[in-house]
Amino acid sequence: MTTRVLALLAASLLSCASSRAGEPSGGFFDGSGALPAQLQNLKFTPSKAARVAELAAKAAPQTGKDLYTFTAEDARAAAEVYGVLEKKTGGFAYDRNVPAKIKEQMNADLEFIRGIQGTGATPLHQGIFGPVDGPTYFGWFASRVSAVGMNSCGDAKAVACVIPYLNASKMWLTQNFVKFNHPQVARMMVVFHEARHTETRNGNWPHATCPDPFRDANGKDVRSIWTGATLAGEGACDKTPFGSYGASTIMLKNIQKFCSNCGDKVRMDAGIYADDQFGRIIDAVARRKMQDDLYK
Repeated sequence: MTTRVLALLAASLLSCASSRAGEPSGGFFDGSGALPAQLQNLKFTPSKAARVAELAAKAAPQTGKDLYTFTAEDARAAAEVYGVLEKKTGGFAYDRNVPAKIKEQMNADLEFIRGIQGTGATPLHQGIFGPVDGPTYFGWFASRVSAVGMNSCGDAKAVACVIPYLNASKMWLTQNFVKFNHPQVARMMVVFHEARHTETRNGNWPHATCPDPFRDANGKDVRSIWTGATLAGEGACDKTPFGSYGASTIMLKNIQKFCSNCGDKVRMDAGIYADDQFGRIIDAVARRKMQDDLYK
């Protein structure tokens, strides 16, 4: 994977012609606008390229059993190259190599999210996102993700990922974004999960290692809802309500509970995938906090 991601890095840093995507205050751009300031400020230099190559060589290996994972050490090293990015304003950019079909699907999915209307929100949801509200969700996403590119993301069944040493505020999509037969709200769960990973000020929220063995309440091995792989011993769990698994669980459970313009199918799907992601929270205190917030 190293050769591929380094080539993608060079394309990401050298490209000056990415197309603009959405922004909180308006529609989607047609590609004629300038690049966001954060991308303009990324300068490709020999010293940076050498440092990124070093980070790529040291990055946590991918097991191929679940989606792309990185360690806290990977995130800290990436912050040395890119700095700690605060919330940004404006839209995000698509790399030129993102297929039109994937851009269309991503834009349609974000429009779906932007159209959500809600009647309330739990305290944890208020703390992370604010109210259950489409424009609020969209603004949250656009304030974190600076660019969208294409990558294999370390697994043949991956949908999206953040690779801190390539660009800590960039999201990568795979061809599976338009191939998998998962409901739309579940696809958006993955995208918002990855958006949480762009938060360099929070160390990109690296995951915890799942227990080994890792079994559910019925004594069955816990498996990925995406790949079907067993998760025992994988870096695919969280110990906090505020990481990527916790945040996406909280978002979907609140959509299930409070979305006023969602159909029964959307609310049902949101609940199914939220409950699955909740199974990735392995710390007892974090689980209790989320249970009190979401399941009472």
